[in-house]
Amino acid sequence: MTAQDVDAVLLLAAALHQAPQWNREVYLKMLEPSPVQHFAYVAANEQLVGGFAIASWLTPEEAAELETVVVDARLRRHRLGSTLLHACMLAATQAGAGIIRLEVRESNFAALALYQRNGFSPVGRRRAYYSAPVEDAILLQAHLGSSGLQSPL
Repeated sequence: MTAQDVDAVLLLAAALHQAPQWNREVYLKMLEPSPVQHFAYVAANEQLVGGFAIASWLTPEEAAELETVVVDARLRRHRLGSTLLHACMLAATQAGAGIIRLEVRESNFAALALYQRNGFSPVGRRRAYYSAPVEDAILLQAHLGSSGLQSPL
């Protein structure tokens, strides 16, 4: 992801209610050097940003965190989510993380299936983690480094 992608990312996120509704400054801050490394990817062609994914990692920690994977509803079921997910996992592995974790709404069956197909396992639950509507989060994690990840890009 580059600063030039942020407008299209904001439009895509705004169109999907389950996408994080971060503002421009949040995305731009993720692109700046900081103690927390951010791995941010977009899937795009000349006309359209079809998806994006962001993960973060604080160097002394073992676990990276997958912040979000967002795919345009018209482009789902074409492995775009898996490609973006793998890009984040590979970047976290190369940076030195041993695990990657995430939270997902318990009712988001498509996302749960995507993550489980890509090596994530449930490790816990956060009660009433989400609002609008109030819902539990399922905690998932995957071990990195030994999965034979290769660059999807």
